[in-house]
Amino acid sequence: FGIREHIDIPGTKYDPKVGIFGMDVCVSVERPGYRIMRRKRCRTKIPRKHRVSREEAIRFIEEKFNVKVE
Repeated sequence: FGIREHIDIPGTKYDPKVGIFGMDVCVSVERPGYRIMRRKRCRTKIPRKHRVSREEAIRFIEEKFNVKVE
């Protein structure tokens, strides 16, 4: 997702020296146990029911951090 202007972040003030800039933000949401897919020894696949769906991740971020995901 992206942030159009850095002044949209709470607590940030406009500085004329810096100007206005946007940011692209990447987030990975995983359940506990995802290490089995990345470890060197005895790797296994993650079952579909243990993966986090897009809707579930958005709901978690909105509830946990009190932000709006568009």
